[in-house]
Amino acid sequence: MSTRGYFDYNATTPVCREAIETFHAAIDDFGNPSSRYGLAKAPMVRLREAREQVARLIGARPEDLFFTSGGTEANNWAIKGALTASGGLGRAAGPAHIVVSEIEHASVLEVAAYLERVFGFEVTRLAPDGEGRITLESVLRSLRPHTRLVSVMLVNNEVGTVQPVGAIAQALRERGIHFHVDAVQAVGKVQVDVAALGMDSLALAGHKFYGPKGVGALYVRAGAKVEPLIHGGGQERGQRGGTEATAAIAAMGAAAQATHAELPALLARLQAYQAQLRAMLAARVPGIAFNGPLHAHEQAPNTLSIRVDGIRAEALAAMLDHLHGIQVSLGSACSNNKSVSLSHVLRGMGLGEEQIKATMRVSIGRYTEQADLERFVEAVANGVALLQRIAHPQTEKPHALAS
Repeated sequence: MSTRGYFDYNATTPVCREAIETFHAAIDDFGNPSSRYGLAKAPMVRLREAREQVARLIGARPEDLFFTSGGTEANNWAIKGALTASGGLGRAAGPAHIVVSEIEHASVLEVAAYLERVFGFEVTRLAPDGEGRITLESVLRSLRPHTRLVSVMLVNNEVGTVQPVGAIAQALRERGIHFHVDAVQAVGKVQVDVAALGMDSLALAGHKFYGPKGVGALYVRAGAKVEPLIHGGGQERGQRGGTEATAAIAAMGAAAQATHAELPALLARLQAYQAQLRAMLAARVPGIAFNGPLHAHEQAPNTLSIRVDGIRAEALAAMLDHLHGIQVSLGSACSNNKSVSLSHVLRGMGLGEEQIKATMRVSIGRYTEQADLERFVEAVANGVALLQRIAHPQTEKPHALAS
């Protein structure tokens, strides 16, 4: 696989060799894991092993982990399921209030909007500070007597800010409020230990840590109550209906095991690369600015949000792709379509329209090498210089006529 010009690991990651080999082996175990005959044994073992592998990656017990089709389903399940368990979704249940941050993924924000529109939930949307951070104080100020759920992501997908979810979890546990965490952008990019952090539920997706697309998981803390979202069949210990995607789940488990084994070394390497990128870009690109945390320990080590005011990021990204084979993102992958709207994350952080249009997201990962960084910085520096010359062409003075 060639990942030489790939700088969009937050959108998705290349599938690792361990996951590919496991998928190919598991696809032949075609028996239904819910059956009782011998052919079901191999896929049953695959599911058990994968559950243990993914649980180990996030510090969870295997019995607290449930497989899903991805992070979007896991977020939907956690929020709707927790609210159903804590009093129901209907208006007859009385006043109900939830809190989400403004910088969540659409699979959280749109669920909140749906609950507000259809069931009359009161929704508080918390604004971040200028570094993309949701503070514990802002969460506590937002709480009401009838608050039933709070959802704050662990790592923001656009600027990489690491949120103080441990402190939020402790405060909400004392108040009996369900705390859900979208960790889709965190698992495999920072250390995640659900036992230490203390959230009630957590969503993850396999394709963000070198597994296949279309598979993820929901962690539910022992004692926390979350009703099923998908009924029928009794799979996943009665919590999620539907025959499990055994081969994809097994591949995610293999990716989780490989990621867990190399995570300390990977994070150290990414931290060093991130620091180098900052320094090299600052030295080579006049006027470059970095959106997000000022301190490296408050940001995922694989993510940078960069801008050069006056330069359209869309033009620069197209130039990087077509001339150099380098891929970056203008924002979160789920908003990169033919009608891209301004980033709600950057807008929430207080950036203006022109600053947002000047912003690119750069994210690195397992297969990034030193030479890739140097090639990237060279291409960005040349691209910015060219776009600046196009925007501000030099006015040539006419030659004086000979007398």
